[in-house]
Amino acid sequence: MIASFIPILAVDVLGSVAMVIIALLSLYKARILRELDPDNAVFLYLLWISTGLTIFSVSRSFGHILRQFLMLTSNAEVWHAISAYTGSINTVSFMLVGLITLFFNQNWKINEKILTGRKKLEKTHIELMDLNQTLEHKVVERTERLTSSEHKCRRIFEQSLDTIIVTDSEFKIMETNPAGITLTGYSRDEMIMKKMTAGSFFADPSEWERISHKIGSEEYILNEEVEFLRPDNEALLVLITGGIDYGAFGSAKSYHFIIKNINEKKQMERQIAQADKLAALGELSAGVAHEINNPLGIILGYSQLLLKQAPEHQDDLKIIEKHVQNCKTVVSDLLSFSRKGSPEMSIVDINKVVDGVVKFLSNHSDFRNIEMSLNPYTGDRLNILGNEQELAQVMVNLVINACHAVDGKGKIDITTKKAEQDKILIIVKDNGKGIAKKNLTRIFDPFFTTKPVGQGTGLGLSVGYGIIKRHRGDIRVKSSKEKGTVFTINLPADGTTT
Repeated sequence: MIASFIPILAVDVLGSVAMVIIALLSLYKARILRELDPDNAVFLYLLWISTGLTIFSVSRSFGHILRQFLMLTSNAEVWHAISAYTGSINTVSFMLVGLITLFFNQNWKINEKILTGRKKLEKTHIELMDLNQTLEHKVVERTERLTSSEHKCRRIFEQSLDTIIVTDSEFKIMETNPAGITLTGYSRDEMIMKKMTAGSFFADPSEWERISHKIGSEEYILNEEVEFLRPDNEALLVLITGGIDYGAFGSAKSYHFIIKNINEKKQMERQIAQADKLAALGELSAGVAHEINNPLGIILGYSQLLLKQAPEHQDDLKIIEKHVQNCKTVVSDLLSFSRKGSPEMSIVDINKVVDGVVKFLSNHSDFRNIEMSLNPYTGDRLNILGNEQELAQVMVNLVINACHAVDGKGKIDITTKKAEQDKILIIVKDNGKGIAKKNLTRIFDPFFTTKPVGQGTGLGLSVGYGIIKRHRGDIRVKSSKEKGTVFTINLPADGTTT
């Protein structure tokens, strides 16, 4: 019987050992898979189920081998005593496997939800990546547009021929363009470091008060005509437009001003108006002068005849003669003023004319205490097509006026130069008392004079203005009170150098 039982015993023992080996191999493989992909729920389940089955196989195999051993050694009662315990271990192991399976079912459902959520997250991530790339592209595109726009604005700002000034809320200068530096005469650093305000350029502080009050209440000003004063005391007429800017993203408010230099335009308008007025007065003066000149000649002739025949009335007759001569001088000036132009035009060397006038007047007693300097142009000859006698008359009037301005003791500088566009300049500068601002627009009017009665007819500058206009030129004046006057004659060059 024992011999027939041996095959069954061998199968039972070998099967138990094989079951343990297979269970351990399964556990080993499950651990390898788990280590390869720790997040895989299936591999986790295989590890747990392999662990449970390994415990169950070890318990059951150990029980079978122990049972066979006790039976062979005739210790069946011992097996009956411990069989309950080995059965309990097998039951617990099997229950553990079942619980693992039940738990994995729930875990699998959770894992599916996680995987579904993960897929959604991956999809959302891909969409976010696409959106981010699109956003980056838009940011780059808009940055390029912003940079281009900023470059265009900066180019307009820098190259504008009009002055642009940006100030803070207290009108302190924050920025200006090159045209502003040229117009005001101050450097950009000087404006900012000295905390200059927009009102620093105004010649009249009350004008700035009016402008600042208006822009503060109405938030803008439009084409306000004011006068600026440069550091060299040169006055400029400008047209100023400005407005308030409240800024963006909570920035502090600022003021922007655009300023146009209308000084030359105004001077041109005045000259045109002056020319029209002088033309009208010239027509009238010509007729009046001719009508008066004949009676004055008769009065003068009879006065001189009576001087020879009635010496007892010599003093009275000399007074009549003197005043008639004065009247004839005025009439002569009127005729010169009204003359339409001399037909005798030739090539005239301006340096020669100016030099002759200076030499002629230097010998006059009124110029003994005056420092008169001549700075002639040393390049090509300054030739123009004109009347030498008339041009000399203009220079004499200007130099004599300068002599009166310095009260017989001062400095007169006469300069000739060649400017751009084939223009010849004659500059007569003195350091006298200057011309009052209110009189600057009237100095070329006929009969206007600030000299005492008997010292001038008021026709010198009017006649000179007419002569220069007939020579296709212009004459301008700049003057500062107690700092002197500068007359500038601008004539077209003839181009002849010999």
